[in-house]
Amino acid sequence: MSTIRLLLLAVLLPCGLPAQSLTATAPVESLRLPLFTKDGHRSMLLIGSAAQIAANRIVLQEMTLTLFSGDDRNLVETVILSPTATVHPDREFVEGSGAVRVIGEEVEITGLDWNYDHAAKRVSIARNARVVFRAQLPDILK
Repeated sequence: MSTIRLLLLAVLLPCGLPAQSLTATAPVESLRLPLFTKDGHRSMLLIGSAAQIAANRIVLQEMTLTLFSGDDRNLVETVILSPTATVHPDREFVEGSGAVRVIGEEVEITGLDWNYDHAAKRVSIARNARVVFRAQLPDILK
């Protein structure tokens, strides 16, 4: 069972949901779901203003996904923002057909029709991708 699914169980069971079901018929308000490494360091924090939870997915409104360094430095490496997103906890995969904004220390990327694979630590944007570099690229034209 994935770490995200275990955390969902820990969050939802005290709310009265049965252990065999991770389905909520009413939206959950202000969802905050942290994910930690095996050593106990923060790996990511998933936040949504509202969430519809089903057995194999979570549909979030106003998603903020913060990715951390996963070590004792606890540095924020990347922030991913989207008005709506679908989380697949078993696959540690997040996707959306609408807009996304990916903010890193030296780059900002926007676009449409996107996904994030946490195992591969990879964001893919299928349409209207726009990349803005804030870092110097002195040898880019050589």
